[in-house]
Amino acid sequence: MNNFNDKQNTPELLSLLKLQRHKYNIVSYVSTLNFSLSVVLPIILSIIGLFKIPDNCISYINYIGAVCTIICLWLSSTLKTMKENAAKVQYVFDVQLFGFKQNEFICNSTMNDLLTLSNKEKIQKLKGLENWYSIKNNLKTNDAIFSCQQQNIRWDKKLRRIFLYFVLSISFVSLFVITSIAILKNLEFNILWSYIFILMPIIAYSISFIFSSIDDIKNQNELVGIFNSYKNKKNLSIKELSSLEEKIFHYRKGLVKIPNWFFCIFRKSMQKEADDYSEIESDNYTKS
Repeated sequence: MNNFNDKQNTPELLSLLKLQRHKYNIVSYVSTLNFSLSVVLPIILSIIGLFKIPDNCISYINYIGAVCTIICLWLSSTLKTMKENAAKVQYVFDVQLFGFKQNEFICNSTMNDLLTLSNKEKIQKLKGLENWYSIKNNLKTNDAIFSCQQQNIRWDKKLRRIFLYFVLSISFVSLFVITSIAILKNLEFNILWSYIFILMPIIAYSISFIFSSIDDIKNQNELVGIFNSYKNKKNLSIKELSSLEEKIFHYRKGLVKIPNWFFCIFRKSMQKEADDYSEIESDNYTKS
């Protein structure tokens, strides 16, 4: 009934997925750097501050704390642009796969431009991108498109909540430990001031992460509401599905990036859940 399983594994579309993966890998590296400078380094500095160190070293710790805060804010802004560029590649992949007309306001890159970028040897070496969507061949074209679009939300919904709790736990435990050390050790004023500087990047990172995650959940819930309303329609038009694809792009471009190592922990269970859902959905369409 649809040919998306074969089409999504063509060399052209796989090249787009490889480019998308490459861009998201860079986002992951920058996100890890941001976390390291904002949380890990302040923890190390706070431990160093427990030992007797020269006054000039304390001044350096102050400077490092302030610089880390500035870098954290700059990286957060940079990540927004990087995530949007990666989301554009994913959007073009979906448009090409589903046969939609590309919205030039979202992405002014042509297919040829993106394929030229993706032909770099480093990018072409990326593996494991076949069968990007779990699609049953017995679904009608529009039903198959709608099923794929839902997978963009369902795929990592649980994982995002787990990652949110993980980062918040690490950040708040770090804040608690550093503050407790400063109070219990009855540190001198100049050293206590250093601890305040050390806390700044952690606070900046936590606030940025919390607000970004809240936006993710809000946008996710809005899309879930649209999906639920569309499920009640018997015949979805290409125009409606194309409009939904643009909403998914705007959702993707702002998502907090989950590190690859964290994603790999849950990848098998998530893939199984996606495949099981696809099987159930296929049966439901068949029965109806």
